[in-house]
Amino acid sequence: MKHKILAAFLLLAAALSLTACDAEEMGTLSDLTRPYTGFYECEEIALGGKDMTEEFEKLSLELRHDGSYALSYRTVDGNEGGYTGNYSVDPEKGRITFTGKQGMRTASFSFPYEKGAIRMDYNLFGTMLHANFRMP
Repeated sequence: MKHKILAAFLLLAAALSLTACDAEEMGTLSDLTRPYTGFYECEEIALGGKDMTEEFEKLSLELRHDGSYALSYRTVDGNEGGYTGNYSVDPEKGRITFTGKQGMRTASFSFPYEKGAIRMDYNLFGTMLHANFRMP
């Protein structure tokens, strides 16, 4: 019996030593599973305190497993568009940071991320833009 246990342990050790990844390099379980990836729907959006939610037929955010995002929208009058870039999440601080191109420069914006929800508050040319995105 001891020989079978020792043989199983040696086989396991050999298999682990032949794998291409190192446990320390893998990071945390959250890094591996990325539970925050997926589609988020905009629950509310306001500009300067004026509710703009009814202006959009669709306003969604996709966080992809590869660290990229896609924000897409369609207004009720048929205008469509979107933005793409990269994101990173700091689950310990409860923050998500989006990075993307704005003209010729790269810009980063950080927002609170908690329990499957992203709360965006941003001063847009002197007017407060507020949006809440949540996983359905």
